[in-house]
Amino acid sequence: MNKKYLDKLLQDMKLKNFTESTIETYWLATKNFLKYLNKDASLLTYADIRNYIFYLQKEEGKMPSTINCYLGAIRFFCEYTLGFEWNSRKVPKMKTNKKFPLILTKEEVNTYIDSFESLKYKTIVSTMYSSGMRVSEVLHLRYGDVSRKKMQIYIRNAKNRMDRYAILAERNLAILTEYWFRYNRPTEWLFPSQVTGEPLTRSAIALYMNRQTELLGWNKKITPHTMRHCFAIHMLEDGISHTFIQQLLGHRSPSSTEHYLQMTSKALMGICSPFDTMGGSNE
Repeated sequence: MNKKYLDKLLQDMKLKNFTESTIETYWLATKNFLKYLNKDASLLTYADIRNYIFYLQKEEGKMPSTINCYLGAIRFFCEYTLGFEWNSRKVPKMKTNKKFPLILTKEEVNTYIDSFESLKYKTIVSTMYSSGMRVSEVLHLRYGDVSRKKMQIYIRNAKNRMDRYAILAERNLAILTEYWFRYNRPTEWLFPSQVTGEPLTRSAIALYMNRQTELLGWNKKITPHTMRHCFAIHMLEDGISHTFIQQLLGHRSPSSTEHYLQMTSKALMGICSPFDTMGGSNE
């Protein structure tokens, strides 16, 4: 029924020069919304959008952050594809709860990475942790992006459309080198799928990491992004300036990096309470 609108949405997103991942996310979210709508998109109302939000929340159990992602896709569809004037007062974004992500200790990260039997997945996970790169950035690395001479990794077409360099750890280089020789010296994509030849998918990495956590018997939810969080926290605890960490992570805003300060171990950073510095007796 609404195929013509979905086709136009695809054109609009390409004209806007969205990334492939954003195009895929927005297109799928809009397709699901139009399926729920079950009428010509030109007839949709704010009531339809509000009802869909309640449906996502109550029937599908979506979290507020996920619903806001759907809402972003619907808003783009309404404004650009339908020419629908958007009123955020009628469809407000949902308030979200800020929860701290899981942070592993350095010892736990070491144990986790060393537990991988697959050298390919061990290399991917160690690269994510040692460089702070996003999983999509690691999966789209090419052979020429890794510089042994400069000890850095070139990241192209990152999430914020900012090319940048990540650090290349000595331990990670050793693992990468072993992987490269054992897996037939790939000269194009560094981590290609054996089936398609294209880069491995994020879902494949997440599934494997979840399986590895279960094998260890850990009652933890470790995701690819956990490695990026751990990188940031451990760098801060080692005394590295959050300005440098911001550059390494590719954050546009300093606030995106500064929120990690709340999650650091203050003891490891040498921060103590004034109660411990004022002297006195504990008797």
